[in-house]
Amino acid sequence: MTTLFNSGWLLPIIAASLGVSITFWCTVGIARLVSENLFAPRRRQPLLSVDDVAVVIPAHNEEVALPKCLAALRAIVPASQIFVASDGSRDRTVELAREAGCNVLDIQPNGGKAKALATALVEFDLCGRYQAVLIQDADSEIDPHYLEHALPLLDDPRNAVVAGHVLSRWRNQFWPSPDLLYAAYRTRLYRLLQTAFQYGQSWRWTNVSYIAPGFASMYRASVLEHIDITARGLVIEDFNMTFEVQRKRLGRVAYTPTARCSSEDPLTLNDYRKQVQRWYLGFWQTVWRNGVWPSMFWLSLGALLIELLTISAFVLALPVMLALYLTAGIHVPAFSLLDMDVEMISPVPLVALFLATDYALTVVVSLVERRPSMLLYGLLFPLIRLLDAALFWRALVVSFIAQSDGRWVSPQRYGPITTVVEA
Repeated sequence: MTTLFNSGWLLPIIAASLGVSITFWCTVGIARLVSENLFAPRRRQPLLSVDDVAVVIPAHNEEVALPKCLAALRAIVPASQIFVASDGSRDRTVELAREAGCNVLDIQPNGGKAKALATALVEFDLCGRYQAVLIQDADSEIDPHYLEHALPLLDDPRNAVVAGHVLSRWRNQFWPSPDLLYAAYRTRLYRLLQTAFQYGQSWRWTNVSYIAPGFASMYRASVLEHIDITARGLVIEDFNMTFEVQRKRLGRVAYTPTARCSSEDPLTLNDYRKQVQRWYLGFWQTVWRNGVWPSMFWLSLGALLIELLTISAFVLALPVMLALYLTAGIHVPAFSLLDMDVEMISPVPLVALFLATDYALTVVVSLVERRPSMLLYGLLFPLIRLLDAALFWRALVVSFIAQSDGRWVSPQRYGPITTVVEA
């Protein structure tokens, strides 16, 4: 039997660990980076200014997170242009927003984030009064230079929305803490997704982005009028809003890594599980609702879906294969690219290679982010990937029967945190 490191199935296992799409979109991203640096237009004053921007914050029981969110926003936008849609809050959310000088809607009873957002747009006539609408989560903190980098992208009339660049937030502490495990994992995930996918997919020559995340993305106001924000049966709205931009050909999804906003990640396993399940379910619901249409968008998304399903199945199969081998000595079939043949091999080297590849990603991101504590957190990342894989497949099954009303429950909030600084 061929050994692990000279077998032709080495490459497929690495591909299953990383994803073929990462390599492809990284290549596209490099092409974009080179192109935009070589042919960068002369910088000029943006056509839109801060006065043209309204900020909408749907919030449900966010008295802990909202003050930090509003403080960051008020540093770049007047409070009179901030609109808080309190969705059935029973804490001090409404009171705190009013004390900050913001415009407030006290919606009772709660109907979900999408309905709160749509209500604020109509009640305050935001699409009629402003040129752009920044949609932000109450647990996010905007970067002081967000508008400086995002507004110029809307100078191009072909751009419909600017997708925000998300950063995970960390507390100022030296020793690792269990409740920062998910922030560490998301730091790695966001770095990979935004560097490998969002940057390349949002290039003007590709335009196949499938998500302008709802934590801090800015829409052209005239575009919002053509989007069904409160589409029935969806647990979340941002996937569907982006899909509609693509399907209705309302414009491009623009992105720059300099339009940043930090977001708080779950602190407990239960909150993480519920959030990820909600995201995955919303994604699959959006796929079924919008269907397939001939486009580069669906060519890219279809390939990604096949890869995500394959990788998730592979991750779920690894512990099963290992258990069968250790208890019954059962080998597993593996296809060798070198020999173009199927071999029966031990799953032990498969698991070892997968774990090594996964940890190598952690090492790279730890160096880039200058977060040495990630090297300790990274030992547990394969377990989170296992959970993610299970939730991804579960959401696919549930999406055929689940009808959601979009109502939410805010996760546990914590104390002081600090924004991750990217290189």
